[in-house]
Amino acid sequence: MIDDIITIFLVIDNMAKTIANMMVRVMREPRVYEKMVEEIRQADVSSLQSMDKSLRYTEMVILEALRLHPTLMRGIRSVQTPNTRLNNDLVIKDKAMIFFGHLVLHRLPEYWKNPREFLPERWENGSKDITPFTYLPFVAGPRVCMGKHLAMLSMKLAMVYTFREYDMRPIPGEEKEMDWDYRFTIVRPTKGYNVIFSRAA
Repeated sequence: MIDDIITIFLVIDNMAKTIANMMVRVMREPRVYEKMVEEIRQADVSSLQSMDKSLRYTEMVILEALRLHPTLMRGIRSVQTPNTRLNNDLVIKDKAMIFFGHLVLHRLPEYWKNPREFLPERWENGSKDITPFTYLPFVAGPRVCMGKHLAMLSMKLAMVYTFREYDMRPIPGEEKEMDWDYRFTIVRPTKGYNVIFSRAA
């Protein structure tokens, strides 16, 4: 029970960071913003299931935001098998700690075309075109995040409630000022980002 409660709080915190990063990103990409908002305003929101299926492009935007700005920069695993030998004859001793960088992995040109560009369309075929274990915002395999589907659905809901009735625009001249702080485990914007909210026409 305690683990479930902790997981829920972690999911909520990471969702908030992802939504903030995603909103900053779409403000800097007018083409993406317009396409996402159009989909949201035409979506069938009569039920959670229909909403979820209606927001395919919005899901692609979320996935791409998590690729460029994962909430955690790195992961850690402990080796449980004594003297594990890798393909290059490197031997990892028992109980050794392995650090792997999500942020680095998500931007390697060996796995991603134009890795530094924000391109939601790269997710048009879901994960079919993605090399396994190169996209790890929710980790993968048997240790995949148990809150993954809750997080994705909750972020879609946040986008629906934000953009069905409101428009969001950057303040003229400040479109490109936002940057991200990568010094710590958690990726975060360097400062607040001012935007203009107005009711949709």
